[in-house]
Amino acid sequence: MKRARGLILAVAGIVLLFPLAPLLLWSFTTYWRWPVVWPNFDGGHWLRLIADGRILPALGNSLLLSTLITCFALALSFFPAKILGTRNFRGKRLLELLLLVPAFIPQISVVFGMQQVFMKLGLYSNFPGTLTANLVFYVPYATLLLAAVFEDYDIALEEQSRTLGVGRLKTMVFVTLPAVRSGIIVTGVFCFIGSWAVYLLNNVVASPRFHTLPGVIFPLVSVGNNSYSTIATAIIIYILPVLFLLFITSKALASAGNLTKHNIL
Repeated sequence: MKRARGLILAVAGIVLLFPLAPLLLWSFTTYWRWPVVWPNFDGGHWLRLIADGRILPALGNSLLLSTLITCFALALSFFPAKILGTRNFRGKRLLELLLLVPAFIPQISVVFGMQQVFMKLGLYSNFPGTLTANLVFYVPYATLLLAAVFEDYDIALEEQSRTLGVGRLKTMVFVTLPAVRSGIIVTGVFCFIGSWAVYLLNNVVASPRFHTLPGVIFPLVSVGNNSYSTIATAIIIYILPVLFLLFITSKALASAGNLTKHNIL
């Protein structure tokens, strides 16, 4: 069984990473034209982009912003999602539809309307405003994802825990969170990846001095006079943090699955 699972993971990894191989080669290439079979390697594109003075600060800004968005979205959506997933009440379906509204409405119309409101609230062109603007979209998103997780959660576990005299906080820490740990991780991954790619919203609401990685990479890729090597290097820099996140969370999901099986047994 372990060999079969390892083989499946290896094949899945090859399928996912194989399309990135040409990009990786191009990022270390100065010349690769037909009929040249093997490219002429050169790492100068990496050095030039890193020395550009915008990539590393933008990378740090994106990591900070996406991490905070993910953490706040999970924290703010946890209890509403638990109620949606474990209880039936009048108007539940309507509430779920309302949570989908930010996804249905074209983002550009929401963003420019949000700009006017944020100016009046003092949240325009600053970091708290940028974070709040993103949470408008990702809190409903995380709520719906976590609600689906809680639909398979047995609320009787908490009742048994409190019957044995365990407090609410300890029940949440040692009963609720371990039971839905995998769902929280997956929801966090989706929120991080989604917020990582936000371009228009951050450009409109954020300060002109606050640059995220998409705000630097996307214009760089769209400029026609940049070489394939420069574009490939920029794309690799953009997707590396996401690949690293997927690798880390896959380990966490595996350990969560093993912990669940151990508890069941």
